Amino acid sequence: MALVFLASVTDAAHASNLSFYLLLAAIPAIVVAGLAALEELVEPGALPHRRVVGMLHIVTLLLVLVAAALRAPMRAEGTVPAAAISAVVACLVVFAVQAVIGSMPAIRRALARPRLGSVATLGLQPSVPQFFGDEALAEPRER
Repeated sequence: MALVFLASVTDAAHASNLSFYLLLAAIPAIVVAGLAALEELVEPGALPHRRVVGMLHIVTLLLVLVAAALRAPMRAEGTVPAAAISAVVACLVVFAVQAVIGSMPAIRRALARPRLGSVATLGLQPSVPQFFGDEALAEPRER
């Protein structure tokens, strides 16, 4: 992801040769991440969100390959086709979708558990009358 992001930054800085080589360097990294995701897809007990993230690796690989292939013939001129920039931006969007989908179980767990510091978290019910005594809880005019 970082290499693709740096490729977009170098595009903005008009360093098209550097962005081309950054995209080429991103291809093996995406392939390795995709193979790791494929390993989880093959296992019988794979979680559904991991399957989606694994399938999105294929999309990111295709987008990076398209972006690099579109840039290759125009490297000598120093120009970048608009379709290549669009492919890089689409790849960054797919990376963001992967991050959101990958973090969904952690977000669900965080929302499902009670907050720390609450008495219900510990499974205790405060016995207010026994702790303070009946006189402390009485209204001021009843004393």
